[in-house]
Amino acid sequence: MPELVTTAYSDQAASLDGTLAGMGHVRSAAISKFEETGFPTARDENWRYSDIKQLRGQAFSVAQKPPSTEIPDAICETAARLVLVNGRFDVERSNFGDLLQAMSIRPIANHLMANNDRANELHSGSDALTVLNTALMRDGLVFSVPAGVEIEEPIEIVHLMSGADGAAAHVRHLIELGEGAKATILERFVGDESTYWFNSVLQARVAEGAALNHYRLQTEGPQAIHTAKAVVSVGAGGNYNACNISLGASLSRFDAEVRLLVDGANATIDGVALAASRQSHDMLVHVDHRMPTTTSDQVFRTVADALGKSSFQGKITVAVGAQQTLADQSFKALLLARTAEANAKPELEIYADDVKCSHGATIGELDAKAMFYLMSRGIDPATARQMLVEAFTDDALERIDNASVADAFRDRIKSWMMAHAPTQLEKDVA
Repeated sequence: MPELVTTAYSDQAASLDGTLAGMGHVRSAAISKFEETGFPTARDENWRYSDIKQLRGQAFSVAQKPPSTEIPDAICETAARLVLVNGRFDVERSNFGDLLQAMSIRPIANHLMANNDRANELHSGSDALTVLNTALMRDGLVFSVPAGVEIEEPIEIVHLMSGADGAAAHVRHLIELGEGAKATILERFVGDESTYWFNSVLQARVAEGAALNHYRLQTEGPQAIHTAKAVVSVGAGGNYNACNISLGASLSRFDAEVRLLVDGANATIDGVALAASRQSHDMLVHVDHRMPTTTSDQVFRTVADALGKSSFQGKITVAVGAQQTLADQSFKALLLARTAEANAKPELEIYADDVKCSHGATIGELDAKAMFYLMSRGIDPATARQMLVEAFTDDALERIDNASVADAFRDRIKSWMMAHAPTQLEKDVA
């Protein structure tokens, strides 16, 4: 990696000194680690499918707030809409509704200022992107839901990147759910035509009997790089339910690291990725079963056309003594063209003997018989493709707890197919 890149990020970290209380030594340790390791390469097993040469080859500057930009409409009814523009919280464009009467939402700067030791609780990680996020983070939000409080409507976080050509935003969110609490976080990622990098980390702690629904809709600009990580710990009888939809960006990567720490903890992690030509979507999941009677399930569906590429790496770890673990993993990829690419790497690492764990991965093309059946009933080829793809991806949307969110995700998938399937069909016919 060029020394100029390392030096540029070291200078950025130094320029942020004093901007967040208690972060000095945390930033220093993180940037030192980054200087030592740099960005990963394809030789790193977790990065074998992710081509991040653009990150290794240039240093992205700090994204500045644009003078004005349009905020997208909400996709459903929400309890609150919180807006971050180019990685900075925009309180004037946010709407808290009545939410502050039930829970606490505050900028991460206020959270750290109240107690400087809280900086030590930030997940620094071992991968370069999380490390760099720790070193360069400037903003983010902290959500605290008290014990027993249930927030029915989704809390929407809109991440908007605008006019950030050659720049990056590093955002950190913290979520804490008390015992028996429930909340739904809906993250949306939107961007313009500029070439930018959005790098986020979300940390969550789900206490005993609590439930966190975490839904993500990634529709970044076509030249963007999107990298995100979710680090979640789940207590006894707690539930973490996630669904990630990747549609935008030239390169996107979503990495979920979930630890089931106490008996009865559960996680369901699903996702859909649709890759048009020259797009690459990577999804990684590691569920760590630390104690007995924990459960997890994963359903991922990807579609790639032309020169599109999708990759899935899913790992299930069952620790010594974590008996009666139940864990399943299902990955299916659909290729709309012979030039498209799909990769799968399912893993089971089991150190207990009384468990039920399974995984399956298949990669294939559209069913010719199903296409013929639909077309024989007067449905045109492009619409037939759309229908089959929508049915194929719907498996990964079935566990979304909010019907309006699920319908909005289906609409986005349908729009993607309407934009890309006819074009590819014309190429196939030609």
